Amino acid sequence: MVNVFGYISIQPDWTVDVSAALESSEPGKFWVSAYKLGEDSIHGHIQVSKSVSADGTTLVNLTAVDAAITAEYVGPLQLRLSSASTGTVTPVVYTAPRSTVACSQIARGTGVRSFDVSRYGGLMVAGGDDGVLDVYNTQSGQHRVSLEGHIGDITSCVFFPSGQVVLSAGTDLRLRVWSASDGTNPATLTGHTAAITDTAIVGLGKNVVSSSKDGTLRLWHCGSATVLHTFDLSKLHLNAIDLVATKESEEELPANEFETAGKIAAVACEDGRALLVDLRSRETTAVFASGVPVRAVAYAHAHALLFAGRSDGVVDVWSTDEPAAPAYAFKRNNSPISALRLVQRSEDGPPLLCVGTEDGQLYLVALETTGGKATSAQVVEELVAFDVDPITQIRTAPSTAPGASRQSIWASGRTGKVYEF
Repeated sequence: MVNVFGYISIQPDWTVDVSAALESSEPGKFWVSAYKLGEDSIHGHIQVSKSVSADGTTLVNLTAVDAAITAEYVGPLQLRLSSASTGTVTPVVYTAPRSTVACSQIARGTGVRSFDVSRYGGLMVAGGDDGVLDVYNTQSGQHRVSLEGHIGDITSCVFFPSGQVVLSAGTDLRLRVWSASDGTNPATLTGHTAAITDTAIVGLGKNVVSSSKDGTLRLWHCGSATVLHTFDLSKLHLNAIDLVATKESEEELPANEFETAGKIAAVACEDGRALLVDLRSRETTAVFASGVPVRAVAYAHAHALLFAGRSDGVVDVWSTDEPAAPAYAFKRNNSPISALRLVQRSEDGPPLLCVGTEDGQLYLVALETTGGKATSAQVVEELVAFDVDPITQIRTAPSTAPGASRQSIWASGRTGKVYEF
């Protein structure tokens, strides 16, 4: 059974209208809409006005007009919305971006196809559909260097742990290793026979992995630019990878292989399966089959949970020790899931799941478990910056926000900007 969530959409630049109302005596407004699959939607707006309390504090007042929605102002970047109709949406925090990096070198086109932030968030690399990647300073937004060499779309880019070296891949069937300082390209990895869809760094980065539309997952040695192993997994596309370290091991490894022991790749397959693949043993250790193309995966090894985002808008939650059927499943609408990312939080319990969709929704889900089994889920935060543009990538980094209860979340789409929440 798939649980269908009702939800509320909000004008992406709602903070502009709130700020304008605070700076003038005229009220402002922004639109809101409530939806639930199979039910009539509700459309209206929130009127913004200000007042002054007895102690001289300026108060922000939010009043719903033409919509059965309750709104509460939380702060300059947050408000809380709920609705007693259209699927009953319990109070959820809506968060605007904390910072924005405008990728000035990327033409509008399809916007940012892939990006990554360095481990502590100081640098960002981003690529679009012209074969060029660009490195930016995340604090100033200043362009640092261009990485030129790919032909066609950039489909994946990721920093090595040092934060000074980048791995990229594209529709030109190649992976490239770059210096983020001077743009040099010391290694190019070739072997795939169709567009590469995703990449991941193994440990410190002497080895990397890649997935492709040729149906293979490949393990590479960067120093010699050679393939160590080809996992022939599907006759259809492999869409995404989530590489997880499950244990430490001192196992002796073959030549040119480093830190693969204990590394498991969760793989999203167009043929309707999600797989767990052991890089060291070369074995597929688990298969989770829904029959519907899987576009994104996230693997919470410590909690024995695999999340699979499907092309029909469903997120399946699998208990990895019970692969016969999902333990839980949810959706909002039929828009395909385009990205999933686990978000670590300061409190105990399973991580939050960040979900991105092809119609621009970006939200955080908290999973409830009983006896170690997934039993329910609840949307706890909406991240608001996108309208109806597809979410192309989600990344996480340590948060520098005072009192932060979770990691910082970065996301991209067709706007040509990357937003931090």
